Amino acid sequence: MAFYFPDQMAHGRPGNLLPWDVRFDPSLPAHLSRSANGDLRFRLITEAGFARADLVLADGTLHPLEETLWSDRTQVWEGIIGAPGPLIRFTFALVTRDGLPVYRVPTGISNAVERLDRWEVAASSVPRVEVPAWAAGSVVYQIFPDRFRNGNPATDPPGTTAWGSDPGWLDFQGGDLPGITEKAGYLAALGVDAVYVNPIFRSPSTHRYDAVDYYQVDPALGGNPALAELVEALHRRSIRLIIDASFNHCHPSFFAFADLLEHGPTSEYASWFVVEDWPPRVVFRPHEMAAAGFRDPVVYREYLDRLARESGVEMVVATDSGPPVAPTYEAWYGVPSLPRINLADPGARAYFLGVAGYWIREHGIDGWRMDVARYVDYDFWPDFRAAVKAADPEAYLLAEIMGDAGRWLRGDTFDATMNYTFRQIALDFLATDRIDAGAAVDALVRMYAAMAPETAAVCQNLVGSHDTPRFLHETGGRAGRLLLATVLQMTLPGAPGLYYGDEVGMTGGEEPASRGAFPWHDEPSWNRDQLVAVGDLGALRRAHPALRSGGLRFLWHDRDAIAFTRDSGDERLLVVVDRLGGGRTLTVPISSAAPAVVFGQAVCRGGDGIVLDIEPPGAAVVAL
Repeated sequence: MAFYFPDQMAHGRPGNLLPWDVRFDPSLPAHLSRSANGDLRFRLITEAGFARADLVLADGTLHPLEETLWSDRTQVWEGIIGAPGPLIRFTFALVTRDGLPVYRVPTGISNAVERLDRWEVAASSVPRVEVPAWAAGSVVYQIFPDRFRNGNPATDPPGTTAWGSDPGWLDFQGGDLPGITEKAGYLAALGVDAVYVNPIFRSPSTHRYDAVDYYQVDPALGGNPALAELVEALHRRSIRLIIDASFNHCHPSFFAFADLLEHGPTSEYASWFVVEDWPPRVVFRPHEMAAAGFRDPVVYREYLDRLARESGVEMVVATDSGPPVAPTYEAWYGVPSLPRINLADPGARAYFLGVAGYWIREHGIDGWRMDVARYVDYDFWPDFRAAVKAADPEAYLLAEIMGDAGRWLRGDTFDATMNYTFRQIALDFLATDRIDAGAAVDALVRMYAAMAPETAAVCQNLVGSHDTPRFLHETGGRAGRLLLATVLQMTLPGAPGLYYGDEVGMTGGEEPASRGAFPWHDEPSWNRDQLVAVGDLGALRRAHPALRSGGLRFLWHDRDAIAFTRDSGDERLLVVVDRLGGGRTLTVPISSAAPAVVFGQAVCRGGDGIVLDIEPPGAAVVAL
């Protein structure tokens, strides 16, 4: 058979034409990215069943790809090459485990490579993924400020309820920034590398996503001086500070919306918002609330009355049919206290880009967590990144994206996401037992395959947050399962996200129950085993670089247990998590002459296969 092109049939015969699942998209940094020295990293994601994968250049040169991650269903292949020239022309050739050749070209699976069957990519156009070096593997501790600690009762808002009372949607309990500063040593002892605080700007609510002034820390939290003291206390202990905000919406008392309320369509800020019917008002139909499923109509009516008093937004009670609450202006999910900011407007955009840089430059914060990032016009985020990175190239940009965050993780907007995908895997495997260990491993492999490795190292792997029920609640109160989820967080690639109080066994369902006061007032209730484990795992991460930035290999699983390794240089650690809680003998197919248990209660025997007798709660880390 004549070969017209050097790369026509890399394996000398036509490719098998079954519809093999072989994925590659050169526009995604998860599949193709460029290093600082110009090397190119190729990653190919396939179904399980391949024995070999090669990158094939147009001149016929084969570059073998290494299988870096695998599960029962998925394989990830990776290779790094120096750019052979300004334009790279390539395809992929694979071989199945039973010897069949498979060729992957831009249009899909092919029998061979023809004249137009190559990707053509300019080396200079391949994106670089640059993330803050300090964030890789950092332990991030999330705090809801009103509920962590009350450090200065003199600034408590009127009507503040008793610390530790049942959390209410509208109620303050007095937590503030001085309270966090007081406990900086506690956070350092946990092994925390960064503190992420929910919004701190002046606002009438406990959650403060409805900011009134983006240049003022809420006086109830201690004001701007308290932030300066917190930054100093954390930085002195090598802990970074990430602050939270929504640039998607504000409170109606925000100066621009307040001007719009006063001057109507003639306001110079009218284009900062979208008003569908003037004047801006809220149409309220109390008779429709029960049918619409409002959980607490009385509290919601109190909220509407408070909003009218605070902002001057007119409330119109209607008796016709329609939505129970209907603002005549665009608002996030129709919530009247959260009018949407039109960041397509040049003036609004310039204002918020100014806010983004100000707190980095003038107050020394180390990054931003941006609320509801997917609801903001996408083209705002590259400008946001540029403004923040101009102030501090090492600032960390974290997005709240629930679901596929790929579009926001291409290196030109955010560094990382709150990884709710990780939480879902942990829930399904450890809280509800909906999936077995094999399915959990496959989900983790596919999760990591969807991100460039640099991005995966800084994504916040969380199991709970202020927006979700606490993990302990989701397990039905099984403390051992929370500990196992924490082990996974602290040993898999990423930045473990600890929600305040999880380390002492706090529980709570849907918010506001998940936003309870930290039990400083009730230390006997603390789960000391969980607290000790979190501290030990934090220390372990600092002592073993492989846990912060090492490679990942999944080795083995049965229905209920997972074993994987993290390795860096000469260091290799084996992690085993057994949701049955231990009390059984597991044999992991990896050799070690002198394995040593560095975390967990286990007896370990080396040889051609490591034999582990793991005690409850069912997790161990072994130095190989």
